[in-house]
Amino acid sequence: MTRERLLLFTTGLAYLLIGVEIVVMISPFALYFYSVYGPILDFLSLSPLTAWTTEFFLPHMVFLDDPLVLAVSYLQLLLPLGLLLFLTAAVPLYYGRFTGRGVVTASFYRKIRHPQYLFLAISGLGLLLYWPRFIILVLYVTMLFVYYFLARNEEWRMRREAPAEYEKYMAATPMFLPGNPGGRFYARFFGWLRPKWLGFVLFYGLSLSVAVGLALTLRAYTVSRLPVARTGEMTLVSVFPRPAAELETLFGSIRADEKAGRFLAENPSVNLAYVMPGDFFLTALVTEENRRFSDDIIERFPEVLEWHQHKFRGGLGKFFRIFYNFVRTLGTVETDYEVERFIFVTVADGKGIAGPENLFALGLDRTPALLVDIDGDSRRVLAVLETEPSHKWGGMPMPTF
Repeated sequence: MTRERLLLFTTGLAYLLIGVEIVVMISPFALYFYSVYGPILDFLSLSPLTAWTTEFFLPHMVFLDDPLVLAVSYLQLLLPLGLLLFLTAAVPLYYGRFTGRGVVTASFYRKIRHPQYLFLAISGLGLLLYWPRFIILVLYVTMLFVYYFLARNEEWRMRREAPAEYEKYMAATPMFLPGNPGGRFYARFFGWLRPKWLGFVLFYGLSLSVAVGLALTLRAYTVSRLPVARTGEMTLVSVFPRPAAELETLFGSIRADEKAGRFLAENPSVNLAYVMPGDFFLTALVTEENRRFSDDIIERFPEVLEWHQHKFRGGLGKFFRIFYNFVRTLGTVETDYEVERFIFVTVADGKGIAGPENLFALGLDRTPALLVDIDGDSRRVLAVLETEPSHKWGGMPMPTF
């Protein structure tokens, strides 16, 4: 294996493993995956200099009714689209190789020299937007540069195999995009630098800085649009858009409850509450406690209780059967949306409790403290439970909005 291919393999594997985190975390492989990947995230989260890399720059748990955020979220469709185009571009390439037709110039190769790398980049962007950790963004930008160097290596080999034909093809066909905008930008601002590797290093640094800066801007915009309500020192954030008055009314009923009210009064450090349906599918990102399943759900899918109590022994077949049954009965299964769940957490930094304006700043610690279920109609408190100080994945950094 050449150095270029080894670089592509190792960087690509790292990007793939981190990028598919959302898939692995709900599968039977989660324990193994997080025994390897988890310590890396834990290590990064220890220092303020690196803790930001484990954070998310777009919402994953909170659903915003905002045009910009929605538009960006729709770009997640680039993941399957890019993969489909990648497979389509492979057909003329390998057909030409197997038939010995020399330089492939059919289909996408008529317009650009490396459509497969372009389509992998498009698919990777969709994956990045689906699970948008900063560390994935850093690896994604790195992957783009790895694609470039690998493409250059392939062109070097092609010029040796068919020098005249491929030189002519290169002169008439751009590398990745029509008009070659990236190459023109590099040539104008970095092409004069010597040694040549210095220009690449500076270009990579600039690209990474721009990407991270854009992600930080999107994150700040998202935080400013979160559906929150503030009452006293408590901030309430709903996972679904709803009027602040409703959140405040529900919180008033909780504070009036003897057990919940006493806990909140005795623990003034608790300063944030996530408000969600009782069976919200991302509850585990916030708390160790199980979702509140309706009797109908339990009757149809008894396996879910095993799964959420970490007692699952059904194997892969039983695991995937849960999702098959869910799709089969989609639209017919009752949910507990009439049960509102408040998960109260303490948000703090290294200096103490975070203020209301900094609850979603980078690098903060979030410790769940209290879970309260309340009937959304009668405002009657159904359950009050002091929680474990962790979520389903222990202390691993998870989406905070």
